Amino acid sequence: MQAILLWPDRPFLSLLVLWIVSQLLLYAARVPMHRALRKTSAALGGAFRIAARWLRSASEELRGRNREVLLESGRGDAEARLEREFQRLATTFTNDLKGYPALHRRLDESVKRVEEDLVASSLTPPEAPGWPEAVAAVANMPKAGDRTVQKVLDEIHRSAQAQERKALQDWREAVAKRHAILAHGASRWKVIRGLLEQVGHSVSGVLAASGRIDGYMETYQKIQRGESSAERVLAASALNLFVISLFVVAVAGFGGFVNFQLVARPMAELVPGGAWVFGMPVSTIAALVIVLMEVAAGIFVMETLGITHLFPRLGALSPSRRRVVFGVALAGLFLLASIEATLAILREQLLEADKALALSLAGETARGASTVAAPLLSRIPVIGQAVLGFILPWILAMIAVPLEMLVESGRHVAGRALVILLRAVGGILRIAGHVVRYLVAALGHAYDIYIIVPLQAERLARGRDGDRRGGQAHHEFTPSPLRNPAEQTAPVRAPR
Repeated sequence: MQAILLWPDRPFLSLLVLWIVSQLLLYAARVPMHRALRKTSAALGGAFRIAARWLRSASEELRGRNREVLLESGRGDAEARLEREFQRLATTFTNDLKGYPALHRRLDESVKRVEEDLVASSLTPPEAPGWPEAVAAVANMPKAGDRTVQKVLDEIHRSAQAQERKALQDWREAVAKRHAILAHGASRWKVIRGLLEQVGHSVSGVLAASGRIDGYMETYQKIQRGESSAERVLAASALNLFVISLFVVAVAGFGGFVNFQLVARPMAELVPGGAWVFGMPVSTIAALVIVLMEVAAGIFVMETLGITHLFPRLGALSPSRRRVVFGVALAGLFLLASIEATLAILREQLLEADKALALSLAGETARGASTVAAPLLSRIPVIGQAVLGFILPWILAMIAVPLEMLVESGRHVAGRALVILLRAVGGILRIAGHVVRYLVAALGHAYDIYIIVPLQAERLARGRDGDRRGGQAHHEFTPSPLRNPAEQTAPVRAPR
C-alpha cells in the first residue's frame, strides 16, 4: 500500500491524485477499451458457438453411424433368426411330413374299409323268386270240399309258415352280421381319428413356424426400412444385452480371481523369487498368465465350435483345420486344468506345512500337537480344492459367449453415451458463450460506472454547447423499434 502512494505522509491526498489520474486515463481510453471488450466478447462467444456447433455436428454424425451399425447388427440378427426358423421349418417338414404319403395312404385305406363296411351293412337277404305270386295264386284257388285240395292247402300253409320262420331267422342273422360290421367299424373310426390328429399336429407345427417366420419377417422389413420404432427396440435390446453380459463377465471375473488365488501361493514356491516385473513379482505374473491362458483356450474352443465369432479367420478355416485347432485348444485347456488341480493340492500341503511350522515354533506340547494334528490329516480340503481347481478353468472357458455379447452391445452403448456427452458439452459451451458475452458487457458497464464523473462532465458540456448553437437543448434519443415495417418509411422531421 505504501508503494503506490505519492506522498506517504499524506495518504488521502495521494489517493485523491491517483484517482483523478486514473479517471482521466480511463476516460481517454474508453473508446479503445470498449472496442477491445467487444472484440473479446465476439472472439470468446464465437469460439464457444463454433465449438458447440462442431460438437453438435459431431454428435449427429456419430449418432448416424451408431444408427447404421445398430440397424446392420439388427438386420444380421434378424437374418440369423429367419435362417434358423427356415431350418426348423425344413426339419419339421422333413421329420413330421415325410411320412405324410404313408399316412395319407393309411387314411385312404381306412376310409375305404369303412365305406365297404357301410355298404356291407346295408345289404338285405334276397327273397325267393316268385314267392309272392305263388302265394297269391294259391290264395285265389276256390275252396271246395275236396280233401285232397284241403291237404294241399294245409301243406302249402305249413310250408309258408316254415319259410316265414326261416326267412325271419335269416333276417335276424343278417342284422346281427350288420351290427357286428358296424361295431368293428368303430375301431376303424378311432384309427381314422388318430391319423387325423397326427395330420393336425403336423400341420399346426408348420403353421406355428410360419407365424414365427411372419413375425420375424415383419421385424426384418421394419429394420430394412430403418423405422424409428425398430431402432428403439434394437437400442433397448442392446442395452439389456449389455447389462446382462456385463453382469456375467463380472461374475466370471470374480471366478477368475478365486482361480488366481488357488494358484498364486504354490506358484510362489515354484517360480524363483526376487524377480519383479512392472512392480509385480514373477510368481504373481505366472499365476495370472495361467488364468489368462485358460480363458484364451476357452475362447478358441468356443470359436472352433462355431458358438462365438470373435475371430472371423477361424470361421473361414476348413473343417479339418478347425478340428485340429479345436483339438489343440481342448488339450491345452485340459492340461491347464490338470496343472491347476495339482497346484491346488500343493497349496493345501504348503498351508499344512506352514501350520505345523507355526505350531512347532510356538512350542506346543506333544499332547496339544496330537490334538491339533487330527484336523490336519483330513483329506477333504485337498480333494475340494483339487476339484475346484479342475472345474474352474472349464467354467472360465464359457466367458467367451458373454464377452462377445459385451463387445457387440458395448459398441452401441458407448456410442450413445458419447453422443449424449457431446451434446451435453455442446450445450454447456453455448451457455458459456452467452455467459461470456454478457459478462464482458457487464464489464464494459462497470468500466463506465467507474469513470462516471468525467462522463457526466462530458454530457453536461455537450448539453451547454447545444444550447449555445441551436438555441435549445438537444437531448440524445434512441428510437424504439417500430412494430409495423411500413412506419419506417415515414420520415421523422425535427420541429422548427
